[in-house]
Amino acid sequence: MSWHSDDTAGDARPQELWPDDDALARELAAALEEQALLERVTASAGTAFSVHRGVLALREQLDTELFLLTLVHDSSTEDRLVAVRDRSGQPPRTLVFEGEGVGVEVEVGDRSVEGQLIPPRPGHVTLRRPDGDLTGVDTDEVGYFRLDLRPHGPVRLVCTSDSGTCVTEWLSW
Repeated sequence: MSWHSDDTAGDARPQELWPDDDALARELAAALEEQALLERVTASAGTAFSVHRGVLALREQLDTELFLLTLVHDSSTEDRLVAVRDRSGQPPRTLVFEGEGVGVEVEVGDRSVEGQLIPPRPGHVTLRRPDGDLTGVDTDEVGYFRLDLRPHGPVRLVCTSDSGTCVTEWLSW
C-alpha cells in the first residue's frame, strides 16, 4: 500500500463533493464544533486523572492508621461580648478538633496559626491545601506548634506523631 494521493485501494466509499460553498461551510463548522467538544472532554478527563493521581499519592503518603478529627468548637460561632477597652479588633479564632483519643487545639490569629496536640506529645504538623502542602513544623515536647502564616481558602492540619497520623476537617480560615 502506498501513501500517494491517487491510492484509493483502502477507501471503498466514493468521494462526495460539496454542491456549493454554503454546504462546505456548514460541514466545516460542524467539524469545528466537534473539535471544541473533544478538546473540552479531553481537558476534563485530564483534570480528573490528575486529581485522582493526587488523591492516590496522598493516600500512600499518609499512614494507614489515619484519624479524621472533627471540629467540636469554633469560637467564631459564639456570641461574644467585646470589652469596652478592647481596641485590638477581632480576637483570635479558637478551634478544637477531636477524634478517638486524639485532638488538636488551634488559635488562628492575624498573622499566624498556633496550637497544641492533645494529648501533649512531640510530633509534626503540616498545613495543607487541596493543591498541596503550604508549610510544616515540628512540635516541641508538649505538642506546641506555631505556623507563621495565615492562609485563606480551604485548609487542614495533618498531625503526625509516634501514635499515628490524624487530619482535621477541611476548613476555611
